[in-house]
Amino acid sequence: MNDMGRPESYEEVVGRLAPCGLDCSRCYAREGGEVQGAAVALRDALAGFEHMAPRIVGRYPALEHYDHFREVLDLACGGGCPDCRSGGPNLPFCAARTCFREKSVDFCFQCDEYPCEHNNYPENMAVRWRRHNDRMREVGAVQFYREQRRLPRYE
Repeated sequence: MNDMGRPESYEEVVGRLAPCGLDCSRCYAREGGEVQGAAVALRDALAGFEHMAPRIVGRYPALEHYDHFREVLDLACGGGCPDCRSGGPNLPFCAARTCFREKSVDFCFQCDEYPCEHNNYPENMAVRWRRHNDRMREVGAVQFYREQRRLPRYE
């Protein structure tokens, strides 16, 4: 379901998934994504806690490293990546980021050349790329997205 409580449309799914099939909406770097939203909410909830952490570190030893946690939290709050469809990161191993436009498709599996050799993904990512696109071909992009929402974003 989407934010309005109704099933996702194909257009909504295209806006959330990269052409390769990765879920951009749940990426730590996605501007306006779920991680950024959760991180901002957590940062706001913890406002001023940097003053409390040193006072209770004896009871909660992990708080000795609170400054490191804040660095990571601030990174997650930053977002910064608009997503691949909007010209996001220029990853040298990923041709899907631009190829989908050249081929006039939304996802790699829709291309008549899929599977192709245009990408130079690391092995684990190449396996995911094939698995994601094969599954989208089998059940459609919307059903694939619904299935992915139940799984961890990072493997």
